[in-house]
Amino acid sequence: MGSIIRKYAKELLRIAFAAAMPGMLIFMVLLLSFVVRGTPHDVSFSPAVYLRLLLICYATAFITTCVVQYRSLIHAAIRSDAHLIGKSFSGIRKQDRLFCDGVEAYSKLKPRTALDLFLEVQEYELTDAETGVLSFYIGRCYQMLSCPSNAIPYYEKAIRNGFSKPFAQLFEARSYAEGGSFGESYEIFCDILEHDPPEEFYFLYTDIGYLYIRQNMPEQAAEWFQRSITEKKNYAFALSGMAIVSLQRGDFKAAQDYHYKALVNRLEDPSRFRRYYEDTRTLMLEEHPEWDKKTGKHPAAESDGAEESA
Repeated sequence: MGSIIRKYAKELLRIAFAAAMPGMLIFMVLLLSFVVRGTPHDVSFSPAVYLRLLLICYATAFITTCVVQYRSLIHAAIRSDAHLIGKSFSGIRKQDRLFCDGVEAYSKLKPRTALDLFLEVQEYELTDAETGVLSFYIGRCYQMLSCPSNAIPYYEKAIRNGFSKPFAQLFEARSYAEGGSFGESYEIFCDILEHDPPEEFYFLYTDIGYLYIRQNMPEQAAEWFQRSITEKKNYAFALSGMAIVSLQRGDFKAAQDYHYKALVNRLEDPSRFRRYYEDTRTLMLEEHPEWDKKTGKHPAAESDGAEESA
């Protein structure tokens, strides 16, 4: 509730500044008319009267501006992703209404409905900024519908039209990863890291870590998870990543330890992680049946020890 009030107050302040110039123009026109025609009934106005007149002119301009920009005023309080959408689609055109309906469906996790609305908006004449915003949301809908190859061109189009590059790149990288193009995904993640990513991108290290997990490359994944743990970024999720890394290494004792640490550090959606952990453990045992009797040491280490004793 507090964030909504702050957004609403910020938009009101913007409108208040926007109304200053029209209010002053109205006041100047009235003054000019008094100079040319004289004051009503030749009454001399005192400074206090002129001040009241100025305030009335400003109030008139402010109310008029609020009426003209009412949709922008409302969106500032209720529209999700306002920091990404900005002033795009804040008018009273049909495409503005369609886009807002699409964003509402998107925020309610109804990507199919949102996509249909966004695709309809494409048929209208749009500014470059609006095209960028719209392309991003079309990409997000395709990605949510498990169509990453369809999403990627829209993220690229969003960037070309001036949309926030880090946000578009983030989901573009994830789309490449979901489609199995791990090299392209890694390059984009690295590009984001090299260009001072936003503070809310605290999950980049773990994203890259899981990128390597998908390729069954636990050593490379561990480097990124450890980096995240050291810098306390997405800490619990990084611990969960190390649990999966340990399973891929065959170090079940370490895996169980990281599994416990991830849960006690309030990992988001723990039930989903438990299922993922057990599925991965089962898969590793199917691929390496000999690991079933391991005591927690890395299989390679045990193998070396056996050779030495022999």
